[in-house]
Amino acid sequence: MPRVAVIGAGAVGLSTAVLVQRRIPGVDITIIADKFDKDTTSDGAAGIFRPSKNKTPGVPIPLLRQWLRDSWEHYSKLALSPDAKDAGCFFTSGYQFYNNDDQNPFDEELLHDILPNYRRLSEAELNMFPGNRYKQGWFLTTVMAESRRYLPYLMRKFILAGGKVENRKVYDLKEFVGMFDVVVNCAGFGSCELLKDNKMIPIRGHLFRVEAPWLKHFIYAMEQDTYIIPGMDNVVIGGTLQKYDTGLEHREEDSKAVWERACKMVPSLQKATVQWQWVGLRPFREPLRLEKELMTFPQGQLNVVHNYGHGAEGVGMSWGTAVHASRLVTEVLQQGQAKL
Repeated sequence: MPRVAVIGAGAVGLSTAVLVQRRIPGVDITIIADKFDKDTTSDGAAGIFRPSKNKTPGVPIPLLRQWLRDSWEHYSKLALSPDAKDAGCFFTSGYQFYNNDDQNPFDEELLHDILPNYRRLSEAELNMFPGNRYKQGWFLTTVMAESRRYLPYLMRKFILAGGKVENRKVYDLKEFVGMFDVVVNCAGFGSCELLKDNKMIPIRGHLFRVEAPWLKHFIYAMEQDTYIIPGMDNVVIGGTLQKYDTGLEHREEDSKAVWERACKMVPSLQKATVQWQWVGLRPFREPLRLEKELMTFPQGQLNVVHNYGHGAEGVGMSWGTAVHASRLVTEVLQQGQAKL
């Protein structure tokens, strides 16, 4: 029976673990993490699926397209399934605005390939929000997976399929030599410490969760990094995009700036009830790392599959990269069997 460990219990780690179980019947698999559910970076994410090449620089377009297609297929099927409520998965529509004069950075080719409903905004739509005048934009229908429902949903799937969980921090991969046939590293920003990966960049995000049930469409103003995203139980308002900033404290100046930008875009938010604020670090890497590696330690060799560095696409693209990572795990195990 093959033995596999997955490091990390965010959307990427959980998705990878579930898919390894599906690909390899009878696998002995363990998730090892020191943060779960509300303590993960994934918990703060809105979980909206937005095809774009700008969020994942350095990734070849054909590969990115495949990850996005696999993610869309998973989320769209889940949104139409009996599990949709438990998984926090549903279809949603809204606006994405830009003020730049260049070709729209929201890649039209990816939109055309993946989303069934999108169109350019008319001049009237570009001017419909008070106090804002945008140069171009899209109206599109996509899908969301709300983390506070989706992560527990994946964990239940994993446990019911026989998966095991260890709640502890991993300090060095060498401890797994001789214990597991493959280790999948989905540690996100933890890879900075675990692997000394100097390509990892923290991107600090600050957002609100508010009660505003009258809002039904999401709205993005890209150059301002301002977004309003209605969910099942509340509305996400953001945000900040602060590279190399590791501060997890709530800052009054950020709270004020985020709130004022959102209320300028949608004045009715002034009547919203704030439920909580969240600050977290997006684990960004250029390029996202998804590959297998044979690591050598004094104790012996260890097969590792890396799957981390998703930045702001941790939930939205997690399933597609997990499909790829689970395939790499299968390849490693098959290569090991061929040597016997």
